[in-house]
Amino acid sequence: MSNDTDVTSGRRFGQSTRRTFLGGLGATAGIGALTGLGEARGRGGDALSSASYSVVRSDGRGPNGNGATGRGGWWNRGSGRDRDKGGAGSLVLEAGSGRVAFSTDGTADEAFQYAFDELASSGGTVVAGGGDFPFGGPATIGDDTALVGQQGTRFVVADGEDPATTDEPSGHDLIRVRGDDATVANIEFDANGTQLDNHAIQADDCDGLLVANNHTVDGFQMAISFSRCTNVQIVGNEVLDPNWYGITARAAPTGGERDLRRSENVVVARNYVAGVTYNNIATYNVSNFSVYGNVVEDGGHSLIACSPAQQGAIVGNVCRDLEEYAPDPGGEAGIEIEYKETHVREEIAGTPLARSYDITISGNQVDNCPVGILARTVPADADDEAAREAERPYSFTVTGNAINDAADAGIRIRSGEAGVVATNTVRNSPVPIEIDETYAVDIQQGLNATRE
Repeated sequence: MSNDTDVTSGRRFGQSTRRTFLGGLGATAGIGALTGLGEARGRGGDALSSASYSVVRSDGRGPNGNGATGRGGWWNRGSGRDRDKGGAGSLVLEAGSGRVAFSTDGTADEAFQYAFDELASSGGTVVAGGGDFPFGGPATIGDDTALVGQQGTRFVVADGEDPATTDEPSGHDLIRVRGDDATVANIEFDANGTQLDNHAIQADDCDGLLVANNHTVDGFQMAISFSRCTNVQIVGNEVLDPNWYGITARAAPTGGERDLRRSENVVVARNYVAGVTYNNIATYNVSNFSVYGNVVEDGGHSLIACSPAQQGAIVGNVCRDLEEYAPDPGGEAGIEIEYKETHVREEIAGTPLARSYDITISGNQVDNCPVGILARTVPADADDEAAREAERPYSFTVTGNAINDAADAGIRIRSGEAGVVATNTVRNSPVPIEIDETYAVDIQQGLNATRE
């Protein structure tokens, strides 16, 4: 993330530069466009606001170089949190005038929270300057707000805790989104080694969310997550080495009020996600969704999973190199359609929303996974065989996929109903297509090709 040119090479897999990508985001994502100046545009293309505030790093000396009060009595000394080395802090600058509206020599979350809270009721944009911003806790975004980084912007977890029960240090969220029509773009999020109970970006109960062209590194339990949201776009992000999930509809802490709440109208596109213990992309409890054009690798559970999910498409993704971590029955796959009882909250249990249906899996490349594509039912009680019939995925389509080097099975249907498995190519797998006729019924097959 060191410059605009670097993001077109290496693990970005030929994605556009930040400036090109953000400039055209309205056309490709449909929610907002961001210019190099941090201007946010609404769904109709009209400007929401020019940049309302900028937040920049300070050397701690104040505008006159002596740490004294400057123009307008702005030099607020923070809230007593641990200060940055050398007394450095953050300044909130008003757009246009450049006047310092607020300052802190505490952690940067105070400065960003001030900027978010002071935006006009019509919303606006907060531009984060270059450099490292240590966060001692989360900052929360409200309605009609865009948070946009510049070259070299990094948000870093400043304080982590070592819980007594695990070797993995706990952290905290960096950015929480709690408003409608919000954008977070062009920022590197660094977990600083923390692994539990934290997200880089966590959105809850939002209508209209764009998370674009961000980069997450060195931890987070769940890097980018959303819960009970509608009209979501997660586009062009690079997610490296989160602990549990990369991009997910779950929320930490697991089992909390936000975890596994339903979302609708979701697009997860053109992201790169690698180095994950569980799922790289997990669209759990999501309906009307599209997962397309992503590159996902090096996971421990199925690389792309929907469990449960309805009326969606998983198209044109590259999935590779899965090494199983505590696999569920039937193994783990590059792509998975699933009913898993532990993913079903009480409010949807026993309803159609508890099952996966009307899902298309097409045009994907799946390499070096134990199973290429998998449909299954996982009851809470492993001996509950009846659930594999009553709760099985149904009305799914698996076509035109290329599966290579699947060690156990190319396509495995452990449970399912009214599915189509056709025109797929499976190479170098001991069992190209495996369908359990006890719990998989009315599965139509045709024109699949298998090669050694």
